[in-house]
Parts: sequence; C-alpha cells; structure tokens
Amino acid sequence: MRTPPTHRVVRKAILAPWLVAAMALSAPDAAAAPSGLVTLTASPMVTVPITSGDFGPNDGLAAAFGGSLGLEYALPTRFPLALRLSGGFSSGGLLPVDGVEVAGRLSELSVLAGAGTGLALRPSLRLRGFLDGGMAIGRLDSGDGVPYASARAGTGLELDLAEGFSARLDAAWTYMSGLYGGFGATLGVAYALPAPGSGGDRLLEFASADLGEVFPIFRSYYDDNPIGTVRINNASRKTARDVKVSFVIRQYMDAPKECAVIERLAPGKSVDVPIYGLFNDSILSVTEATKAGAEITVEYGSGTTQTKTVTVVVYDRNALTWVDDRHAAAFVSSKDPWVLDLSGNISAAVKDSRNPELPDSVQSAVAFHEGLRVYGISYVLSPNRPFATGAVDAAAVDSLKFPRQTLGYRAGDCADLTVLYASFFEAAGIQTAFITVPGHIFVAFDSGLSVVDAAARSMDERELVVIDGRVWIPIETTMRDSGFVEAWRAAARQWREARSGGAAGFHPVHEAWKTFPPVGLPADGSSAAPPSAKAVKTAFVAELDRLVSLELKARLERLGPRPTSGAARFLNERGVLYARYGRYDDAERDLRAAAKDQYQPAIVNLGNVAFLRGDYKAAYDRFAQAAEDAPDNARLIVSMARTAAALGRSDEVAALIARVRAIDPATADRYASLVGASASGTRAAQAGKEETIWF
Repeated sequence: MRTPPTHRVVRKAILAPWLVAAMALSAPDAAAAPSGLVTLTASPMVTVPITSGDFGPNDGLAAAFGGSLGLEYALPTRFPLALRLSGGFSSGGLLPVDGVEVAGRLSELSVLAGAGTGLALRPSLRLRGFLDGGMAIGRLDSGDGVPYASARAGTGLELDLAEGFSARLDAAWTYMSGLYGGFGATLGVAYALPAPGSGGDRLLEFASADLGEVFPIFRSYYDDNPIGTVRINNASRKTARDVKVSFVIRQYMDAPKECAVIERLAPGKSVDVPIYGLFNDSILSVTEATKAGAEITVEYGSGTTQTKTVTVVVYDRNALTWVDDRHAAAFVSSKDPWVLDLSGNISAAVKDSRNPELPDSVQSAVAFHEGLRVYGISYVLSPNRPFATGAVDAAAVDSLKFPRQTLGYRAGDCADLTVLYASFFEAAGIQTAFITVPGHIFVAFDSGLSVVDAAARSMDERELVVIDGRVWIPIETTMRDSGFVEAWRAAARQWREARSGGAAGFHPVHEAWKTFPPVGLPADGSSAAPPSAKAVKTAFVAELDRLVSLELKARLERLGPRPTSGAARFLNERGVLYARYGRYDDAERDLRAAAKDQYQPAIVNLGNVAFLRGDYKAAYDRFAQAAEDAPDNARLIVSMARTAAALGRSDEVAALIARVRAIDPATADRYASLVGASASGTRAAQAGKEETIWF
C-alpha cells in the first residue's frame, strides 16, 4: 500500500537530525559544542499545524506563535553530542468550521529533553540536528489544561556572531500526541558559558608539543625553518581571535620568536603551529649536548596568555646530521679571521710567481693546496664518524669542525678538510661545491672556464666536473702528502666512478647557503701563525710548473708536428704558445726561426716576448720595424703605444693612440688609459696590465 504524503513528510522530518548525526560521525571536521560546556538558548518560534493527531488533514488549528528557553550540555564523547533541555510556550487560534469563525485560542506550555549533534561547514558555520521529547499542557480559553506527550525533530544552522554568541535558524517537525503535527521554525540566539576553571578567558589548551633537537650550527636556519610543531585546541564554545604563538629558549635567544598569528580559531578546532627560533651567538658556546627549558606562549583575545614549558636537547656547536649533505655548508666560513689571514698570506706569497696563461682560479687552488700542506694540515681518520666509516647513517649525529678549529688542530677528516678548503676558496671569491660519493666528501671549485674554454686549452674532460655548462675542478682534500695535480686527478677519478653508478652528489655551496646560511665562530682575538712565505712560494712554483707542463704538453700535441712546408706559420703559433705559458727561451727559438723567413707576425711576437721579459726598448724596436710594413694596423700601433708607455714616452703614447683612433675608434677607446701620466714606473705598471696582443 502506498504511504500517505503526510506520513512521508513526518518520516523525513524525524530522520533529518539522524542524517545530520551520521554525517557528523563520518566527517573529519565534525564539530559541535566543545565537550563540558553549557550553552543558553532563546528562540521565538512559529508552528504551522499540518496534520491532525491521527495524521489526517488538519482542520482545526491555525498557526501558533511563541518562544522557548533552553540549556545544552556538550558531552565528553569522541563525536559531537549535546544533551538538551528546553521549555516553551505558544498560542494559536482555531480554524473556521464550514466558513464560520471559531472563537478561542489554544495555549501550550511544553518541557522537552533530548540530544543534538552538529557538522562544521565553515569555521564559524555549523549544521545542526536535534531530537527532543517530553510533555505539554494545552488549554483552550474555555477549558481546563490537558497534558499530552510531545516530540520534536529538526535541523538548522548556527552562525558565530561574537565571543560566545551565535545565531540559530532551525526548522523542525513537532508532534503533539492526539492533537496535531506540524512544522515549526525558530530564529534565536545562543550564548556559550565560559568553561569551568577558565576564569572566563582561557579558551585554548596545548594538545601536544613535538620539538626536535636543536643544532647550534643551524641557528640562522631555524629562523625560517621549524624546530618542531605544537598543536593547540580550542576547548571552549568561543572563537579565539588574534591568536599569537611565540617560542623562546631564554639562555640562547634575545627575545621570543613569533611563530604564527591566527586570525581566529573556532570552537572545537585544532591547529598545528610550526615552531621557529632565532638564536644568538651564545648558542655557539655549547660544547657538550645539554638540555634546556623552552617556553611556548599563546596569547589571544584581550591579553589572555597561556604558556607551556618543554625540554629540548641542544647539541654542541659542532654537531650535525647528514640527512642533507648540504648541512656542511653552514660550517663554510669565508669571513673567519683565521681563514682571511691565512688565505691572504698564502696568496701574497705567490703573487709574483703566477703564470700569465693559467686561469687565476686554478692558480689560487694550487696556492691553497700547497700552502695548507706547508702549514702542516694532516688527514686524521675518525672511526666513529659517519663519513669516515663509509657507512653513513643519515640520522646519526656527527661532528664537524669549523675552519678555525681545523687550522688550530692542524688536522681533520674528509668533511673537516672539505669545509676548510671551501672556506679558503670562498674567501678568495671563488665559488665551491661539495661532491659526495659513498662514505666520502670532497670539494670542487668553479674554474671560471666554459666548456669551450676548457676544450681550447686541451683540458681532459674526464678530469673535469661539468654542471650546467660550468666547469668545476675537484680536489681530494685528504691527500696531504701529494701535490695539487695528484689531488685533482684522484678526486676526478672518484667523481667519474661514482657518477657512472648514480651515486655521486653535487652541492654548490652558494645554493646550499640559501637554506643553511654560513655560521662562523665568534671572533676571539686569536690569529693563526702563517707558514713561511718562502716555503709556500717554493711549493707553489714547483707544482705550478708541473701543471703548466701538463697543459702545455697537451696543447702542443694538439698543434701537431712541424710541417715540411709552411713551417714559419707553425713556428709562430708554437712560439706564441710557449710564450703564453712563460717559456720564453723556447718561444724566442721558434719565433726567431720564423722571422728568418720574414714572417711578419713572428717579428711582432718577438717584440711581445721582449716586453714580457721587461726589455721595453727591444720590444719597441720590433714593433716599429713591423709598423713600417703595416702602418695602418691598429693592433700593432697599440703595441707600440703600450711599449712607449712603459718607457715613459707620454707624448708619443698620445700621438699613437690618436693614430689608432683615426683607424679604429673602438680599439682606441679600449686602450685610452695608456694616455696620461708620464712617470715611467707608473706607465710600465699600467702597460703591463694590458693584455698582450699576439699576432
């Protein structure tokens, strides 16, 4: 038999709150009143009878108006559930009978008890459902009061208005046993009483605090990256506003670090807040792992403050983990006084012994490697440390020395020495990178060469680390008894082998610094005794000569053997190659042989060799001789001007540059600095700075 429409309406109304309850239990963000809190409600209401007491058509009662007052108590259950108690009064008229108005009114006084649940739609908006039952007393104007059972089932929306206050819009099916059934609607307000013991202000509670260990070396890193998290609950019926969370470890921080500002935290809601810290230099004085008290403070509303004290482990200043190989970048200190002093002394010791052809970065690498060998830095294997054992446990706490410490101890393991080398290079303005292979770490530096430049120098690509078009040169920092060339080759071999197996890591220090900024030990007035400048220079010259010989040999091999015909051009090219690397005797031998065949470029290049030897008069004569046959060669005239400047002939320099300007203004502009001072010493120095023009 088909269900009557009125029965279906009633059934849907009764089921509605339980559908809301089912949704609340299954939804991850379900929320009703926080447990243990009491809410007062007041609602005007209207009820429209739809059916009679036996669910037939209503033909006797008109709409009724009234209101109710109630209490709700949130139960401490795992799902949102509140007990309800309410009292209400309503009064409504009677419907006409056969078109005849019927005098009188039906007044009802009811007391209902029940339960409700809710589902959060937004932080300040909730969907509600409720089911109540109880007794009512009805009375007509002309009769006595009659008791009867009453029930109500409905759903509605609740919107937060202000602290503790909310508005409610409900719709419900109301049934008065034996009398009528109908729909009712209310638009009222609710006020959540402060939680017991909260003093009327305490809305929040710390649910949990998960703080990791603090590593002093990452003191700047923690300013932007969390140490841990804290979970904060709003256990009240009020919305917590302007919530500010701060963190401090007083002995290592100058002031609390503000971690988060939350505009509002709705009742029953939780939030996980990342905890940050800005530590001062005093944390770098920690030499043994220690425990420290930390305070997490929550401030909200009009000044309510709650604090939680937790214990954190602060490791020593040398501690780190290898969860991220970039961690070591924080130890690279290019501004440490010891690093600046020693790198500067080593660079000064070799300043006058540099080769004109090799890149400055490569020669600095030779100087630093040889200088640190002379200083007495040794490699010491530390069996209890992850990189040293070759079995890296990423989460294990390792210890890494600051550059100053390694210099002070004159020893370190592979990670210590890698950091030391990187600090020296960075102090000289040369960018570095860490290379990691299984169980080992070493350094690479940016050569400043492009792939094309390296090929032009006949550099063996197997000995290079090419990343994104940049050519890096690796160094095995632990080879303390070997020269730079052997340390370079050993590092390159490890890179090739590890990369072929997909086990090599490459970490540019400047990129790593973006996440793990450098941290240096505070200046303490101490300084390192520099090694003997003479010993550094001797070691540098010997190793540089070896490097020059290797590169020159490779380039000579690419040039090939002397041809049987057209030898003058070949001899000129080979002579220039010798001269570029400072092998002036070999250069003059080849250039003189080419000049015997009246090969003009060789005559000019003999002038260049004379200039590099410091024989400016001979150089000028060579250039002048060649200029007789090529008076409009701008490059040749510049060479004459350069030599005239070295001789202190200022007027002639000006005249020669004027000639160049008439031929090639761009070239004249490039070398205009040669015109000016007349002092021969100054002119010689200025002229020597200009690039040699080879023909």
